[in-house]
Amino acid sequence: MNRLFVLILAMLCASVSLWAQETMEQDMFESMKDDDKAVVVAVHKDTNSGMGQAGIDRLTLRLRECYPKYDYCEACTTPGAMEETPNLDALFTQLYKDGYTHVLVQSSCITNDIDMQYLRHLVETAQGKFKQMRLGEPLLSDWADYQEVANLAISTNSMPKEVNVLVCQGTGTEMDATYTLLDYALRDKAQDWMLATIDGIPTMDHLIQQLKKQKIKKVHLVPFDAEVNGKIHGEWVKKLQQAGYKVTAEPHSLCEQEEIIRLFEQHARHAEQFRRLTANEQKIIIR
Repeated sequence: MNRLFVLILAMLCASVSLWAQETMEQDMFESMKDDDKAVVVAVHKDTNSGMGQAGIDRLTLRLRECYPKYDYCEACTTPGAMEETPNLDALFTQLYKDGYTHVLVQSSCITNDIDMQYLRHLVETAQGKFKQMRLGEPLLSDWADYQEVANLAISTNSMPKEVNVLVCQGTGTEMDATYTLLDYALRDKAQDWMLATIDGIPTMDHLIQQLKKQKIKKVHLVPFDAEVNGKIHGEWVKKLQQAGYKVTAEPHSLCEQEEIIRLFEQHARHAEQFRRLTANEQKIIIR
C-alpha cells in the first residue's frame, strides 16, 4: 500500500508541477474593454451522478455570487441528460454569435474522468473564438484537494465507535488511482476511516476482508456522491447486514456540502487568475 501510494503521489505531484510550469498569473477579466462581454459557464454531466441536483444548485448559487458582474449559463456534456440545458459545443457557438469575448468555464466533475477530458477537448477547440477562455479543474485535482475532502468527511461524518467508510462510485479503470489517493488521505488522518467503491477498487469484498481482519462489528457508510447514495441504502446495507455487521448510513452525499462547493470555487478563481502558456511560450521556458 505504501509503495503504491508513493508511486501514485509522485505521478500526481509531477503533473501538478508540470501544470505550474505551464501557467502564468494573468487575470482573464482585467484586459476587458468597454465593448467586451464575459460569461461564466457551469458544466455538468447530468443530475443523477456526481454532485447531484442539490450540489449543482449550490454550485450555481456560489458562482453567481462570486461573479455578479458577468452573465451566467449552464451546459451539459451528455446531450439530453438535463432538460433545457444545451450541450457545451452548441453553447460555445451561440456565445460566439452573441458577441461574448471572455468565457470562464467550471466543471462540476469530481475527478479527471472521461467527461472532464471531453470538456478539455471542447474548450481547446473553441478557444480561438474568444479573446480569453479558461477552464477550472475538477474537485480532486491536487494533493491539497484530497486532504481537504478527507478533513471534511472526518469532521462532519465521523461516527464514534464505528468504522466510517466513504463509498465512491469508482470505474474499475484509470480512476482507481484517484480513489486510492483519497483512501490514503483518509487513513492518514483517522484510523477509523477507509474507502470503498461501487464499481472500482477497493470493492465491497475488499472492505469486508478489512473489517474481518480488524474484527469490526459496526460500520457507518458515507456516500461520496449522488450516484452511490441510493445504492448504499439498498444493496450495500443489506449485504453488510447479511455478513453480520451493524450498519448505519448517511442520508446525504458528501458532495452536497458547502465546503465541497468552496473547493470548486477555488478552482474557478485559480483559472480566472492563471492562464496556460502557449506552446511557443513553453519552448522559451525550456530553453
